[in-house]
Amino acid sequence: MERNSIDAATAASPAGNDPRASAWVAVTLITLVQAVSACANVTLPTVAPKIAQTLGVDASWIGYQVSMLFGCAVLSATFGGGLVSRLGPARTAQVAALLSIVGMALAAVPLLATMVVATVLCGFALGLVNPGAAQVIVRFTPPRHRNLIFSVKQSGVPAGGVVVGLTAPLIAVSLGWQWSVLPAIVVAFAVLLLMQWVHPVWDSERNREAKLFGARSGGIGMVWARPALRWLALSGFWFAFIQRSVLTFLVSYLYLVAGYSLVEAGALLALYQAAGALARPVWGILADRTSGPPVLTGLSLCTMFTCLALFWLDASWSPALVTAIVAILGATSYGWNGVYHAEATRISPPREIATLTAGTSSFAYAGVLAGPALFAIGYQLVGSYPAMFGSLAAAAASGLGCLLLAIRHARRTAVAA
Repeated sequence: MERNSIDAATAASPAGNDPRASAWVAVTLITLVQAVSACANVTLPTVAPKIAQTLGVDASWIGYQVSMLFGCAVLSATFGGGLVSRLGPARTAQVAALLSIVGMALAAVPLLATMVVATVLCGFALGLVNPGAAQVIVRFTPPRHRNLIFSVKQSGVPAGGVVVGLTAPLIAVSLGWQWSVLPAIVVAFAVLLLMQWVHPVWDSERNREAKLFGARSGGIGMVWARPALRWLALSGFWFAFIQRSVLTFLVSYLYLVAGYSLVEAGALLALYQAAGALARPVWGILADRTSGPPVLTGLSLCTMFTCLALFWLDASWSPALVTAIVAILGATSYGWNGVYHAEATRISPPREIATLTAGTSSFAYAGVLAGPALFAIGYQLVGSYPAMFGSLAAAAASGLGCLLLAIRHARRTAVAA
């Protein structure tokens, strides 16, 4: 019944043979939108040691900046579904791109006050991305490839991170860290223009009377009321907790503890994200052929063991071994997102996908909000990056427990149906 409803909605699209309604255009552009959000929120952590020197603070303080950014993303996600309903996914993506452009430009000003404003703007932009993307995927792409398509879409995040990881440290060293925001601004401008092209088709079903706020616009309460979605969302909290902690502190860890240069550490951060980008479509294909939960379970286990490996890392380890660990960690702890979002849409009513996607995204953003801040607090208490990376194994175990509960409730619901 659910698949038929989705197919009917897709077939009813008024765009006909318009190329702007094609699946490949939808996947390409929403992947680029994801890349914008990644560039905007990864740039500052990538050059955190240089920023810390300019502002006279410890590099670990970047954890608080990242938590503030995703705290704002949680807030904007509460009305993201309503904004998509009112403006349409293309216009909403343009709003997000414009906020990212202004935010990144302000981030280049070496003042704490402008950093705070930049963080707020980029955080609000981030929270608007997933609801519109989910609506576009459900409307313009075939359900039988849903896990793969969501995984390809989510590959835009590590792809954007790879661009930043390879360019931002080099720009920071050669021109100054203030210029490292340039790649993020360029990608955001590209999205701003391309969304104008697809706007007439993508936004043709918008409802100008839709409410931005209210009990149903954010979807958090709706997610919590459904046990399978609730536990899946809580597992997403822990997955995001780990992912953002690694993204935020890996460069500082390798630079300050393992003896790598800033450029070398940035290259390993790029590898971490590249491994996630390449692995996500693979996990999507596996999930389409099996189902999402077993794939997520395997990724949780691998993440747990690689985090334990990082606990023992020191400067005596060979670069090849460190590279292998970072690659495996990237493929697992950074490869879960597409299958996670596809699973959320699979068990959601078709007419409520944008709203429930906003709700499940809020849980993931909450994990990112908590992760870097708690990591930074823990580091201030114990003074050990290896210990803090080892503690992420416990977070992976918590995510695995939530996932197993989600699987159990989903099976009960299927049996009852």
